[in-house]
Amino acid sequence: MVFMFQLYLVFIILFLIPLCYLVTNEIVKLLFENRLSKSLIPLGRSQKLTKEQVLSLAKIYIRKKQWLSCILMLEFYAKIDNSNLGEYYNSIGFCYQLIDFNLLAKDYYSQARAFSPSNILFLKNLAKVYWLCNNLQDSLSTYKQILELDPQNKIALDNINILIKKIKKTF
Repeated sequence: MVFMFQLYLVFIILFLIPLCYLVTNEIVKLLFENRLSKSLIPLGRSQKLTKEQVLSLAKIYIRKKQWLSCILMLEFYAKIDNSNLGEYYNSIGFCYQLIDFNLLAKDYYSQARAFSPSNILFLKNLAKVYWLCNNLQDSLSTYKQILELDPQNKIALDNINILIKKIKKTF
């Protein structure tokens, strides 16, 4: 009887340790993000934030699913900081994609690509949203453009094969 109780305690402890670790990790992450956002927001009102600070704050808004705050902040900084328009537009497109406004996401990803046509991340996002909008030909050509820049890109290689099969089925 005592052995069964000890075995029960061991199993409970083995289950609770990883659970405690995961919960603690999330609490630490939330505290860090909260502290970072509280330190950046007043700073943004009195002086211009750096690109890294803006994108960090955008990540926090995205994690908290505060889409409008994220989009408005990025739009504001896109107007006052012309040197990072591609990254800002890509992040805005990502927000729209997360809330299933894929046509708007496509527009912003296209604008991001216009500012940096060789940025593979921008191209991947654009190809994915073309696919989500059922624009398979444009998605295929964008993935081919990625392969021109990075011939070993596994995501592009895999998706090109899938897209070719899908396009053949439709004809």
